[in-house]
Amino acid sequence: MEKRNLVLALLFSVVALFVVDALFPKSATQEPASVDAPVAAGKTTAEQAQKAEKTPLPVGQIVDSSAHIDIATPALSGSLRLKGARFDNLSLKKYRETMAENSPIIRLLSPAGSEFPFFAEFGWISNEFGLALPTAETVWTAPDGELTPEKPLTLTWDNKNGLRFIRQISVDENYMFTITDRVENYADRAFTLFNYGLIGRTNVPPNARSAVMEGLIGYANGALKEYRYDKIAKEKQVSFVTEGGWTGITDKYWMAVLAFDQDRKDVTVRFSENDTDDGPYYQTDYRLPPVTLNAGQAIQTTVRMFAGAKELKLIDAYEKDLGIKRFDLTVDFGWYYFITKPFLFLLSWFYSILGNMGLAILLFAFLLRLALYPLANKSFVNMAKMKELQPKMEALREKCGEDKMKFNQEMMLLYQREKVNPAAGCLPMFIQIPVLFSLYKVLSISLELRQAPFYGWIHDLSAPDPSSVFTLCGLIDWPVPAILNIGVWPLLMGITMWMQQFLNPKPTEKAQAWMMTMMPWLMTFMLGQLASGLIIYWTWSNLLSMAQQYALRWTGKKNKNG
Repeated sequence: MEKRNLVLALLFSVVALFVVDALFPKSATQEPASVDAPVAAGKTTAEQAQKAEKTPLPVGQIVDSSAHIDIATPALSGSLRLKGARFDNLSLKKYRETMAENSPIIRLLSPAGSEFPFFAEFGWISNEFGLALPTAETVWTAPDGELTPEKPLTLTWDNKNGLRFIRQISVDENYMFTITDRVENYADRAFTLFNYGLIGRTNVPPNARSAVMEGLIGYANGALKEYRYDKIAKEKQVSFVTEGGWTGITDKYWMAVLAFDQDRKDVTVRFSENDTDDGPYYQTDYRLPPVTLNAGQAIQTTVRMFAGAKELKLIDAYEKDLGIKRFDLTVDFGWYYFITKPFLFLLSWFYSILGNMGLAILLFAFLLRLALYPLANKSFVNMAKMKELQPKMEALREKCGEDKMKFNQEMMLLYQREKVNPAAGCLPMFIQIPVLFSLYKVLSISLELRQAPFYGWIHDLSAPDPSSVFTLCGLIDWPVPAILNIGVWPLLMGITMWMQQFLNPKPTEKAQAWMMTMMPWLMTFMLGQLASGLIIYWTWSNLLSMAQQYALRWTGKKNKNG
């Protein structure tokens, strides 16, 4: 088979994988274990009334309508609702929705009755009928003040039947809460209790389709469990039994995750989806094994809750300091974890030095090109040899006419005489595929890339190029189909890909030649809506590749001339 056929197949495979990865991201397919589920979140009377109205209320209005404790840290602001002791109002102070100066800060958790409810709660359940336990209707007692890193919060509730519930909540300066639940038994008999925690979400905010995992996520039995919203909506409920781990709901840049006791065995983790009048309700929860609470004794459990931005260094620090198993897998590193994670660290380090993420991408591409120079050089040498054989191959085509079998035989003999391997340049390209996909993933998940400006009209490297060549960058006001709304950088990417073709041997068949000529423009329109940071990397990498090819050709001519 000709090298050209291999390259064409490889090129089409890369494009297809990018498109499939973007349009139909991968989902985990683990077999769930069958276990009973913990209690789901209940609704208060106020929430039921709001449900009847069918009109979402502003978060501030809902929060002000009930007693709450303020939460104030350098990274977070919000409140804890005393009814149900529910975390349902939390915003990330360091991040804003848009780049506008007056843009609202990112809201992570929202109360029921708002447009996109998203909350966490904790409690106890029992298999004993009629036992009074704290629920979503329970109003806990709390001291005056607020929850800060310097001032933990203690909540209490007594069921008046021999059980006293004490909940201590603390928070650090970033995004980690520690919830310690204690139950004291002053009755004259024993009780059996199960501790649980859950994160629930209704009406997922619309997000751009991407290759980044968004949905229900967990780590159980040494394996990552991932269920996108559409997948769990089909399966409705899956469960796992694990020793240690964590579970939560993740967005592209933010997440809420519960990390239960890492040494506790037989913990039941569940993902579920229920269709409600308010919209689809997604829940992930855990339930600890039963504990017998004898008369005069007390039991205690501790769980961590991360509610914040996916800052990798911070997540790694929590994994190390708190012993949370594989907590870094909350970041979607994709198939090539062992490459993607170092790439992300390198890119972040370059950004810390240069102060501009666009420059960090350019430096990264340059150093990556140097690192892969030996592989790329072999490919370029082989292509140069193939290009030198081009006139002889054309002569063979004319000699053989329509006899393709004879042409192929003569061409293989030509390769043998000239000591050229048509497939020799493909291996380096196959080796570079994981690198390309890893970099694509890095630029997709990098929090530093979000709202990071470059020069000129690029104000957000995580968003597509906002310019449009078909409207002359907005000078002409006419409707342009979305697929034709191509910016300047995607066009430059296509031009550099087209220019590269002049440095490579031309296909001998007309159909292949036409396909290769059209490929840069097809990819321009197919990939033009990707993050501008990725398009800038691709364009710069093409320029570096051409410079390397020119240098190779100049060196070859110099060696020939002696």
